[in-house]
Amino acid sequence: MKETFYNSLAYFTTTRIDSSGFREYDARWIIEPLETGGDVQINYRGFQLLGNFLGRFLALPENGAHSSIVVGHDFRKYSENAKNALVLGLLQSGQHVHDAGLCLSPMVYFAQYEYSIPACAVVTASHNPNGWTGVKMGHQHSLTFGPDRMEAFREYVASQDVPASSAVGKYTRHEDVLERYRDHLLSFWRPKLGTLPRLRVAIETGNGTAGMIIPDLLSEVGFDVATGHVDLNWNFPNFNPNPENVEFLKSVKHIVESNQADVGLCFDGDGDRLGAVDNKGRLVFSDRIGVLIAKRIEQEMGPSRFVIDVKSTSLYLQELQSDVVWEKSGHSYIKAALHREKATAGFERSGHFFFSQPFGRGYDDACVSALLLLWILCEAKANGKTFSDLLDEIPASHQSPNRQPKVPEDRKYEIVAEARQRIEASVADTGRFAGVEVADILTINGVRVHFVDGSWLLIRASSNTPNLVILAESFDEDGSRLKELDEAARHALAGLEDVGHFDPLYSS
Repeated sequence: MKETFYNSLAYFTTTRIDSSGFREYDARWIIEPLETGGDVQINYRGFQLLGNFLGRFLALPENGAHSSIVVGHDFRKYSENAKNALVLGLLQSGQHVHDAGLCLSPMVYFAQYEYSIPACAVVTASHNPNGWTGVKMGHQHSLTFGPDRMEAFREYVASQDVPASSAVGKYTRHEDVLERYRDHLLSFWRPKLGTLPRLRVAIETGNGTAGMIIPDLLSEVGFDVATGHVDLNWNFPNFNPNPENVEFLKSVKHIVESNQADVGLCFDGDGDRLGAVDNKGRLVFSDRIGVLIAKRIEQEMGPSRFVIDVKSTSLYLQELQSDVVWEKSGHSYIKAALHREKATAGFERSGHFFFSQPFGRGYDDACVSALLLLWILCEAKANGKTFSDLLDEIPASHQSPNRQPKVPEDRKYEIVAEARQRIEASVADTGRFAGVEVADILTINGVRVHFVDGSWLLIRASSNTPNLVILAESFDEDGSRLKELDEAARHALAGLEDVGHFDPLYSS
């Protein structure tokens, strides 16, 4: 019989922190066995040691010389235990821990400002399925660890001896973070919405953490709310709460259609990502929502600067008068770019939206994103327009689903590099790829090929899971160009070892 670490004596007597869990901009580990197999990568003793190392790391001058930290956790059956173990380690490091308890990730970022504590740690698996956990770590207001600091922390953990266990820190529990967060949002958005007509809004949280606030919040500002699976249930009995999950979006579509709602909104497991369905029940890719919001902000504030990730539609370039800055995919990258570029907003195709003042504080918050979108739709209703009307004013495009073939964690960047070399060789030889002349190639995050007909193809490595990310968009009338882009992606990856199956980039 094969021995496993989980459910063994060693699970309680030894410490495990798998080094592969330190990703580009946060940390993710398997803490309970997955249905797909594989042993666990971290245990509670690992979380305790992680907290001790994190507290000492944050105390270093180059990381802010922090002596206090805000912590919180998402709604998973193991998250509070993991957070408590992390807290114990932070206390052993000498940190003053401010425990916000059960939170959306943006609630913890909010608490950084509310209590004037720049350092934070959120124990969350975000949109990953059950069995996963992780930590989003911050060292400044609205900024989480980027790749350089994550790599420095990984090396710090690997190089340090186990610290002496002497609890010298201080612990404060904050029971009012949810109330303060809600009041903060209400104080801004009630006057902003004013006397605008309200909407019927379908809400789906997939039994995730966002169900603790969003239905009541929207009701409090006057919306007629129709709910799906909003009761918290850590088993996620219906589907994983991920706005890129088609089953998740189909549930929102059903709520919209059965309640004749004006809009359907869905929220990921830790409340920092937004997805939407329009009044006709059409699934709306998040980057098209971003284009709509950016156009309204531009109307409000004049030409600005926006940050978008490499997975995003090129409609941002076509539809905006503002400067558009490309950035790598990942919430830490966009937050850092927003700060660096002094941008008004940032958008990820995954549904992470980031707003500077006056709408936000630079971090990703799906509650803010939802209220901002609803404000735009209420204005539209006052002018006799619907969500679908606004979307139809944006030029049509054909966007592929987000295909994510499995690849080994230790091979994924190498595979992308090999695919990039093949594409660049073809372009250098003929100026073409996928049958069309290439306009330019963006390589800040994988390889994104822009074609002269406006279409594009992206192949990159997922930052958080052992997968590739393959996306495409075309602007032809019938979407048949996606078939050519699908063939091109398969050609770029053909014969490369360890690349798993992925469904077509087009609808069959």
